[in-house]
Amino acid sequence: MPLFKRDKIMREEQLRNLVVDHGSAIEVATVGCYQKHLTARAHPRGWGYLASNGHYGFGATTTQICFDGPGELAAEARALFWAIRKLVPLYRITLLTDYPQIANMVEAWRSGDHSAMPPGYDMTPGKSGYERKLVLAARKVHEHTDSVAVRLVDDYADTALGRGANELSIIGWKCSAREITKSEAEVQALTAASAALGVEPVLVTRDGQVDNAGEDNE
Repeated sequence: MPLFKRDKIMREEQLRNLVVDHGSAIEVATVGCYQKHLTARAHPRGWGYLASNGHYGFGATTTQICFDGPGELAAEARALFWAIRKLVPLYRITLLTDYPQIANMVEAWRSGDHSAMPPGYDMTPGKSGYERKLVLAARKVHEHTDSVAVRLVDDYADTALGRGANELSIIGWKCSAREITKSEAEVQALTAASAALGVEPVLVTRDGQVDNAGEDNE
């Protein structure tokens, strides 16, 4: 599998009391946060995902381009990539999103249309030769199409998973904007995820496995 670059600001964990067997059906919400920052030169794109089996992640990237509307869509697409990377094909997942573009994109991937991408997304490999993140996600979804479904909701706030994922995306944004430290972000994320899912804030013990890292996968 091609290597990929982890976001500079990111964290992924799992709540112990919600662990289920591999192959189980779960739901996962993805949300992006893209707000103009008045002092930072780069605009943070925060992302968050929260799954019903206790898996959650948050993080952020930045862009030097002027603040624009599609940035929120790009931020949620980031959350989508990390959720797919973490959960597929270990579980049978239903993705929850309030972005029709995201829902349509995933359905296209399931049918084998790997060209379905957010507007302006560069699909060409980076200078180091590694494939782009959403290209990897599209291939993985099509390869495991029977394990991936998507459900469009009216608003992320309609579900506990969506509300929790939104909080996580904001935490990622704040950490990238240096409004909170990484340690503070980790504590806040654990609190947000456990509260959204109604369980004690106790994490699965890490197994010590370290992800490899590549470059230039946006």
